[in-house]
Amino acid sequence: MSDIAKNLDSITISGIHEPQVEDLIVAREQNELLDDKLGNAKLNRFVVDTKLRTHLTYFFSIVISLWLAAVIAILFFNDHYLYLKLSDNVLIVLLTTTSINVIGMMLIILKNLFPQNIEQS
Repeated sequence: MSDIAKNLDSITISGIHEPQVEDLIVAREQNELLDDKLGNAKLNRFVVDTKLRTHLTYFFSIVISLWLAAVIAILFFNDHYLYLKLSDNVLIVLLTTTSINVIGMMLIILKNLFPQNIEQS
């Protein structure tokens, strides 16, 4: 055998001892404490996410309402009070982009409020 093998064979681990009952009790208490902290962190994150989603929903609802009001005003004032005289192509593009924006924003809001991939606990 080489010198390294002899040295490795002569090493003994003297500090290892069987776990005591007190050690197991302390480990369980620490594990329960960590589980409680993790549960509280998950609950806090859920509450914050819910508040954020609520605020974003209100914000986007107001933006959509104002956007639609502006489009209706442009359509109404095109031939009446302001006589904007926008061409038919411009009005078609305005209505198309408005429709796409409204549908897109509502899809984003609904996907965030009702996610399909729920985490497995």
